[in-house]
Amino acid sequence: MTKKIAVLFVLLGCFILASANTEIGAERTQQSVLLKMNLKKGASYLFSTNIDQLVNQEVMGNKMDIKQQTQVDYLYQVLENNAQDMKIKCTYQNMSIHMETPQGDLHFDSKSAENAEGPLKPVGNMVGKSFFMYLNPEGEVTKVEGMQEILNAIGGDATTQQMLKQQFSDSAFMNMMNISLNIYPNKEMQPNETWQKDFQMPMAGMMEMDLQNRYTLTNLSGKQADIAVQSDIKLSPLSGSPLGAMEFNLTGTQTGAIQVDTSTGLINTSKIHQKINGDISAQGMKIPMQITSEITLTGREL
Repeated sequence: MTKKIAVLFVLLGCFILASANTEIGAERTQQSVLLKMNLKKGASYLFSTNIDQLVNQEVMGNKMDIKQQTQVDYLYQVLENNAQDMKIKCTYQNMSIHMETPQGDLHFDSKSAENAEGPLKPVGNMVGKSFFMYLNPEGEVTKVEGMQEILNAIGGDATTQQMLKQQFSDSAFMNMMNISLNIYPNKEMQPNETWQKDFQMPMAGMMEMDLQNRYTLTNLSGKQADIAVQSDIKLSPLSGSPLGAMEFNLTGTQTGAIQVDTSTGLINTSKIHQKINGDISAQGMKIPMQITSEITLTGREL
């Protein structure tokens, strides 16, 4: 069961990574702003996401903490942008994962030529590979193409392949990116106005996440819009998943601030603090845990 929990939080880290990767497009009208997805056709953007995550858990009286640091760089190339949708070519540029677990440490860095053999190494085969996203003006991901081809090229053992397929299939990735991108109210907002986006979706065929996001436009100054984020989180096992026999009592919150350039819709910085508390019970054993994540996103037009 301990191994299942360790895999679970690897996936959760990947998921959180995707949930921090948020863009905001804007058109300025006096002291109001029209929030929508509006990246420029023909433009290229580099997004870097960093996650520092600490999982504190106690199993049969023994502390079994997991520490994870992840960085992923994406290149977004906007191929089409019209009133109905956008087509974006997404390419993995760099990827690094460093984990400290009770079972041992795992490290991978796509920029290093000296990566040891291990379960994370096949993930490096994603670097340089591309897929396509289709989005509407509200940021809803309506279609993803090409993830299956990336998975076929990764290789690795059967366990690694199964984990990656659960996390990065076209449908799974579309759900994951919707939480990241489908945030726009698609109407004019003034400072101190708030809007909400709620999601309920499976994670990697193992868990379900309920996420209630509240966004507030806190300030407009020149070409910069400041947006505050507050979210409520609840995790539960999916019926029929390997975690289905476990009882979950995990809830949490996240808070953060996003700064965007209203003239381009490009996110400049995003800083999110996430904290999940509770316990997991299985076979008469209760495992208390706390998950703390610090998520930073930076973006720039190339």
